[in-house]
Amino acid sequence: MLDDLPGRGDGYSDDPAFADLEAAYATFRDAWGSWMVGHHRGAPVDPEDGDEATLESRLVATRRALADALRGIDGHRLSPADQAALANIRASLPELDAWAPPLDDVVRAERGAAGGESPEDEQTAALRRRTFDDWGAAMADLRVGGERLHRLTAVERLARLEDPAARREVFLSMRPAWDVVGDDDGPDSPYRRLLRSSAARWQSHGSPIERNAAGLGLDPAAVESTMRSILQTWRRVAMPSQLVEPWDYRFHTGGLSRRLDPRVPLHRLRGINDAHLASLGADPAALRIEYDIEPRVGRPVIPTAFTVSLDVARRGPDGGWTAARPWVFSTYLEGGLGNLEELLHESGHAIHYAAIRARPAHFELPPEGTAFAEAFADIVGWTVTEPAFLAAHVGVAVDRRDAVRQRFGGVMLDVCWTLFELELHRHPERPPNEVWAEIVEDGLGVVGHPEWAWWAHRGQLIDGPGYLANYALGAILVAAVRARIRELRGDWSAGDPGWYDFVSERLLRWSGARPTALVVREFLGGPLAADALLAELAGAD
Repeated sequence: MLDDLPGRGDGYSDDPAFADLEAAYATFRDAWGSWMVGHHRGAPVDPEDGDEATLESRLVATRRALADALRGIDGHRLSPADQAALANIRASLPELDAWAPPLDDVVRAERGAAGGESPEDEQTAALRRRTFDDWGAAMADLRVGGERLHRLTAVERLARLEDPAARREVFLSMRPAWDVVGDDDGPDSPYRRLLRSSAARWQSHGSPIERNAAGLGLDPAAVESTMRSILQTWRRVAMPSQLVEPWDYRFHTGGLSRRLDPRVPLHRLRGINDAHLASLGADPAALRIEYDIEPRVGRPVIPTAFTVSLDVARRGPDGGWTAARPWVFSTYLEGGLGNLEELLHESGHAIHYAAIRARPAHFELPPEGTAFAEAFADIVGWTVTEPAFLAAHVGVAVDRRDAVRQRFGGVMLDVCWTLFELELHRHPERPPNEVWAEIVEDGLGVVGHPEWAWWAHRGQLIDGPGYLANYALGAILVAAVRARIRELRGDWSAGDPGWYDFVSERLLRWSGARPTALVVREFLGGPLAADALLAELAGAD
């Protein structure tokens, strides 16, 4: 049955012209991975690659070669499988290009030669990148008294500082970063200028939030009502009747962190991460996963954790596979449950990359598969709050109610950001501070404070409009898949050596070679719905 699907082939095409194009794409994707890793670690992985300038030259040359190959291919004469592969190559390029500034000139030239229009004018694209870089630099240099903090460290402290005044001080230390994005909330603020551009694009080409919902098999028209239903349930079961201040929200939901953070110091993050993955049959060393998660002299600022693969998976002449080599990047200055969950989330991305067994053209998921990728990472990350996991790796017994509050406190903020972006892209003339204040007060039960642009806490709002919704949409899938795995295999929180092989074969191996909605539906045995998520939320009552 699976072999009948378009794009199912694992090897290169039998068509010589398309085989050359696919090989050019694989070469470019490898060069992209080498540049991404070398740029963010501050040096190439292989000393023989020279320096970053050498990586950049290779990246640009391989992208130009791919552009030439794309111009020379006649898609109409390809087989259905190769047409699907070509479509996936084209769909993957905008995001790959956007991550690498050295490709800007190549992309402009390619669009000009094709007579196409850029999704944004050069001035807006430059503003977007500059705003993201300035926001990242500000979030990496927060000042609390005489101390300098990183964004992740500040978030961790909000969950455990006992003094409300101290929490407020940490919260407001992020204001310089908010002001980089929101400024005075006026029509000429950087965010509102960027918003006008993305809102016009959404109106012309459709919302990425709706596309990603459809990619999971959810009804795009029901996204907003579903998000509001999730927030209503959360407020009813987990929030007090009176509004809480935003600097107190993570403290309210972070009781488990306050109790257990001292048991998860910085030096234990990697040990717990690696031990848990190994207990699932996904030993990072065996999968060749690399981690660059500690600050050091000469290393560029990493404002937001992310994972990339150095190369693509390849099938050899004997039918065996050489898996991709993933790299996890972040900056951890402290330990704690929150940072452990984020590390395991990124490890989820890494083991996903390592599981892919698809032809190079299908190595990347299409844009509508982004929510699926984030969901799988959360399937791994959410385990941090499972009582069995904490008993095994931290040596404590926890109440499930506290565990659920810890697990979903951050997810509810993702739900709020989803509603925030939906509303502003419908009505870009509205002040963002006002919209955010309405959403968090009515839905989350948090004081809105429209005098501050405190919604500007996540970089994806700048460089990836609509991206944060993938975490909220993904939460629906995470809960459903977790429930289905427990139904089929039992609880894996304390270990299940066959777990990784199981999810790799049933969920991960195809990447872009099969529609994610079809993969999800077959795994669940029916359509995706929010029932499992709402049932988990009920555990906080």
